[in-house]
Amino acid sequence: MGVTQQARRSAGVAAGVATILMAAACGSGGGAATGGDRPATSAGPVTVEWWGWAPGYDKAAEAWNASHPDIQVKYTQIEPGAKGGYQKMLGAVKAGNAPCLAQVGGETLASFLVEGALEDITDYAKESNAKFQQWAVNSVTFGGRQVAVPVDSGPMGMFYRKDLFAKHKIEVPKTWDEFAAAAEKLHAADPKVFLTSFNPDDMYGFSGYAWQAGANWFSTSGDAWKVSITDEPTLKVANYWQGLLDKKLVDVKAAWSDAWFKDFTDGKIASLVGAVWMTKVLEDSIPKTSGTWAVAPMPSWGSGTTVTGNVGGSPNAVLKGCANPKEAVEFATWLATDQAAFDDLVVNGGLFPTSADGTSLPAMKSPRPFYGDQPVFEVFSEAAKTVAPSFGWGPTTPAVNDAFNSAVGEAVAKGGSLADALKTVQEKAVASIKDKGLSVTEG
Repeated sequence: MGVTQQARRSAGVAAGVATILMAAACGSGGGAATGGDRPATSAGPVTVEWWGWAPGYDKAAEAWNASHPDIQVKYTQIEPGAKGGYQKMLGAVKAGNAPCLAQVGGETLASFLVEGALEDITDYAKESNAKFQQWAVNSVTFGGRQVAVPVDSGPMGMFYRKDLFAKHKIEVPKTWDEFAAAAEKLHAADPKVFLTSFNPDDMYGFSGYAWQAGANWFSTSGDAWKVSITDEPTLKVANYWQGLLDKKLVDVKAAWSDAWFKDFTDGKIASLVGAVWMTKVLEDSIPKTSGTWAVAPMPSWGSGTTVTGNVGGSPNAVLKGCANPKEAVEFATWLATDQAAFDDLVVNGGLFPTSADGTSLPAMKSPRPFYGDQPVFEVFSEAAKTVAPSFGWGPTTPAVNDAFNSAVGEAVAKGGSLADALKTVQEKAVASIKDKGLSVTEG
């Protein structure tokens, strides 16, 4: 069972509440001109404004513009969604000056839908959907209506420092039990070095662990959402990390902070279990450590089992009011399916393709110098086949993310319980869905 089943299941969940979502959501395309988008005239080409943050997107826009004089893309790099990008997008939609196209994580797409922030692009996208894996199309389709063009996904693996592992005779852990043992052995050998870090402000990273364990945070029952952030698999993950925190065997740092990356550079953190797109993030953020890293499969919960979590994957959505949805979809489809364009995104952005022939791209098999010339995308290609099928996201992800950061951050800072913090997140997730006027039950 893999990512295909998971995405189909997620699409089914969305379809089950289509009457709830669509009541507040997308129109049939073509609103007033917004955010720099303008129709073609005798004086010039169509201009499509595009917001995002993925590495390599700027180069992709340049490549498109050089070969498509009639449709020009104006790309603006903004803060990642969870760091303020989504708030900026939704604010622009409400103000009537949003871009035509925007990078919106799969975990947040339903949230944009209930805010009425997306256009229905079904008629523009249907002819090119055969270029994608079917699960990818399903994941951006709600109630039979498509609202975004799929781009990439985020299967997980373990990034690790080969030199530090060799120095302290640490075997690459294949299970989470072995991972905990390695954390203890490494920290005992050098108290200044931790096997990894725990990021109390990274709900998405934590969700990847829970995803792998079999969690399902959001689903539907009848016409109501069901919230299960305190389900058994999630508490299993919370208790595992609680044990490492209590023994002080992991570093605690804010994700993406300068201090976090400095610890990687200084050899104070020896590994990271994260999504495929961290491939490029590490290359760009800690270049002094080039050649010392490698990638292995994500540790499993037991010998003989191979299940992988997923973090991220960002479709390009057409925002409400886009004056040129047809042209926006044409560009977004090219971005995700053109072999040369996406090969560059693999190299320059560390993105993992959702196109039907994406795994055949040359860059998917190419060695990467930062990882000692290991063809690391081959590891992630295998991981993508084993992504757990159970996980689902709900309609208020930004609010849930805020609740997670607050509750888990406080628990870690004050020596509290992660399990208790998740109960708070559960309560606030339920409340956030009720605040949207949607039916909700607790799992």
